[in-house]
Amino acid sequence: MAPDRIVVVGHAAVTCLGPDLDTTWRRLVAGESGLSSRPDRLDPGQYLQDVAGLVDGVGPGTPLEDPAIARLGSRFVHFGLLAARQAWADAGLDRGDLGVPGDRVAVVVGSGLGGLDLYHAEGRRASSRKTLATGPYLVPGLIANQAAGQVSQQLGLHGPSLSPANACATGGHAIASAALLLRAGEADLAVCGASESAFTPEVVNGFVTMKAMLARKPGDRSAGDPSQASRPFSVDRAGFVMAEGAGILVLATESAARRFGLTPQAVLEGWATNSDGFHVAQPHPDRVRRCLELAIGHAGIHPEQVDYYNAHGTSTSVNDRVEAEAVKAIFGDRARALPVSSIKGAVGHALGAAPAIEAAVCVRALREQVVPPTINHRADPALDLDFVPDEARGARLGRILSASFGFGGTNNALVFGRWNDA
Repeated sequence: MAPDRIVVVGHAAVTCLGPDLDTTWRRLVAGESGLSSRPDRLDPGQYLQDVAGLVDGVGPGTPLEDPAIARLGSRFVHFGLLAARQAWADAGLDRGDLGVPGDRVAVVVGSGLGGLDLYHAEGRRASSRKTLATGPYLVPGLIANQAAGQVSQQLGLHGPSLSPANACATGGHAIASAALLLRAGEADLAVCGASESAFTPEVVNGFVTMKAMLARKPGDRSAGDPSQASRPFSVDRAGFVMAEGAGILVLATESAARRFGLTPQAVLEGWATNSDGFHVAQPHPDRVRRCLELAIGHAGIHPEQVDYYNAHGTSTSVNDRVEAEAVKAIFGDRARALPVSSIKGAVGHALGAAPAIEAAVCVRALREQVVPPTINHRADPALDLDFVPDEARGARLGRILSASFGFGGTNNALVFGRWNDA
């Protein structure tokens, strides 16, 4: 007997393009950028880069602050809970009359770096007060599993809880882990994804000095137009642009979705994770390629059945080259005809949350039958793929392969399929 399919019944994202996925999607397919120069938030006297993808109007002290968690001052917790509430509502589960038992719902919400923004702020406050005492909510707001904890607490969910921390692959690992819990029968539904906000001088300046993040550079096209700072797969790509946000999916077994009257939006057909075992930051070409192969194999399909590749595409020289080579190796002669795009040109790189945001976008792309563009693109002759430059494209999308790779050599890939009732 075939295993119960894993279906997506809710999806949401909070990004620098908007506080919800509808706004993010509308601006994304319009080719807009959420990146800008923000010296008001990133003091040039403390930060080596002030171009960023910041989420305005959401989080502690803002009009959209969630009063239930007002005492937790870390932005990643607020983003994660907001996205989870939106995804829960998108699934129709906010009605509360569907009879879904809370102890059969897993929560798998991760974060690459947790509440470092709160840690930094509390340190500064203690120093200015000339005291060793910090606020009582520092540790609860700092720990990386607090987003998952608040999703469980505020939504009344009591199934298994996990909080992956796999650098920039975190969100994909969370979704794959949730699928494994469902497949193992440990839960009927799972709220899964990741949340991130790590804008502290130490983190931003550390990424700049290791030359992973775009640095201030005279003559760079972002100097006159910050919206062009992130340019995945472009000939003049010069590093990623840091962002914040959250992405959440609600997964269910197909039988549970039918039992509770939930409407499937897409199918999570396959997933894979593996490890490079190679380098602290650089991806290993063979392991990246192998991860894509494993996900396609797990979905039980052939590469020619993938209609769109949603790339990790960070806008860094090495990562984009390695990923493009992996796509060529997997898809062979068809690679140049396969739409490949990275949304990080528009939303920047939200680190651990990025894969979950991209997963939510993939579900929306399947529903709308539209491929989001790679904005700011200038062709690199060495990366001769169809990067869907600058304009969204209508397409017949049956399956999407989405991949993410993180420091420490951790990779994942997800295969989403269009829902059909067959």
